[in-house]
Amino acid sequence: MHEHMSLRDRLEALTEHREQVFEPSDDPTLVAFSTLFAQSGLVALDASKTLRIDAFSAIYDCETESRHEADAVPEKFVVIWTPVWSGDDPLTGFRAGHDSVLLGSTPTVAMPQDERTAALLLLVTSTFVHLSASRAEPVPLIRGAIDADGGTYRFVTLDRAVNRAHVRAARESRRSATQS
Repeated sequence: MHEHMSLRDRLEALTEHREQVFEPSDDPTLVAFSTLFAQSGLVALDASKTLRIDAFSAIYDCETESRHEADAVPEKFVVIWTPVWSGDDPLTGFRAGHDSVLLGSTPTVAMPQDERTAALLLLVTSTFVHLSASRAEPVPLIRGAIDADGGTYRFVTLDRAVNRAHVRAARESRRSATQS
């Protein structure tokens, strides 16, 4: 069985041998995660995927942690994901339980229709291994870790200009929705 590490501990472990430097980015995955976070109403949302190194085929351990209030205990959600054939819906790759060499893979799991599933879909369809968002002033802090070549990681943060424009558009969208 795999030892459980919190998402923040996992991100710190990725950088334990060097100082963490976040590059500004306007990567579409970060922008989509920012949109997802803005619409969620959460105070914090973290999502990560980890490739199992002891498996016969590609299996990712996926996890989210979310908080509805700043002082709340994070709510954890854990599933595994196995790659699907090209053209198939990536949602069908999510599973719960343990895969067995003798019995095959576990059946797919009904995923919740909320920000947890959406965040994990962003991860499994990109090179990101971690996405993190938290409420900050004047704009949310949106960060990610990308699996780079040679077992290294690139750390990115949503560019401030993109983030400000996105926050402004989300506020206007909410305002017009409440006026309708």
